[in-house]
Amino acid sequence: MLPRMTIGNWLFWAIMLWIGFNFFWLRFVESVLPQWVGAILATIAAAALFKYGPRPFEEEEE
Repeated sequence: MLPRMTIGNWLFWAIMLWIGFNFFWLRFVESVLPQWVGAILATIAAAALFKYGPRPFEEEEE
């Protein structure tokens, strides 16, 4: 399970995921499918991480 992250962490890891996914795509998949397909999939994955990433704990007030 991922640790709780702030918005800056989500943005950083979304960008790193996008770059890493595209490097992986260029190395292993580009001979079969064009790079723009990989860029679209990387953008979807980064957006999903940014939207659904672990949220910080919220303090409950009593």
